[in-house]
Amino acid sequence: MNKGLTNKEVIENRKKYGSNQITNKGKNSFLRLFIETLGDPIIKILLIALAIKTIFLFHDFDWFETIGIVIAILLASLISSISEYGSEEAFKKLQEESSKINCKVKREGNIVEILIDEVVVNDLVLLQTGDKIPADGVIISGHISVDESSMNGEAKEVEKGPGEKVYRGTVVYSKEATMKVTEVGAQTFYGQMAQELQEKTPDSPLKIRLRELAKMISKIGYLGALLVSVSYLFSEIVVQNGFQLSLITETVTNIPLLLHYILNALTLSVTIIVVAVPDDYLCYG
Repeated sequence: MNKGLTNKEVIENRKKYGSNQITNKGKNSFLRLFIETLGDPIIKILLIALAIKTIFLFHDFDWFETIGIVIAILLASLISSISEYGSEEAFKKLQEESSKINCKVKREGNIVEILIDEVVVNDLVLLQTGDKIPADGVIISGHISVDESSMNGEAKEVEKGPGEKVYRGTVVYSKEATMKVTEVGAQTFYGQMAQELQEKTPDSPLKIRLRELAKMISKIGYLGALLVSVSYLFSEIVVQNGFQLSLITETVTNIPLLLHYILNALTLSVTIIVVAVPDDYLCYG
């Protein structure tokens, strides 16, 4: 009869196969997240508009428009940072709670309760009704019904017997069995999913389709912004001067006036892009 691992084997297996703890990625500070949001395309556009306004500080400076741009930048960055920071905090709390779960293992001939993080490869784990399976492993005796909805989304009970695989995070519905641990921590199916979710959230098919639509709308928005800017400059420099070459030349050589027209053209472009281009494409495309 297998008496389970000895204390020496527990230490050796932990060194050889690793811990059962699911490690978190390096946590970002709120300030770092806030700075990262400034790299979003929509924020970059607003920063360019603010820079242009600042350059022309002493020439027809519009305080209300400038303050509006600053508020827009701060609001967009703060909302994005708060949302991501909150998600990281929630994930961290969830991981901390899951690491406090106890499980029953056989060691040196005794059944003992240990924290889930202390489970090692080759541990013999006693599974009973309501238990959350602490690692990936194989049933060596007994039969259990398992809820694998956390893994595959199906609420249907699955019967597991000797030789069959069970996975970390799934829940025992009924009966009893003993499993032998084969994978722990990041090597488990649950651990691999957790690592992938921390690195990048996969896009849904709907989001991919919407991104393609946003990309097409964006191209129209950028083209419209360019045409409006060119039309404005043509109107101010050419049409307003009655198509007279001498007046057109005089306007073009009047640097302060020309810069004023260019500033207004850029402001129109930024306004059209911000209004016409979908935010999802600017932020993720």
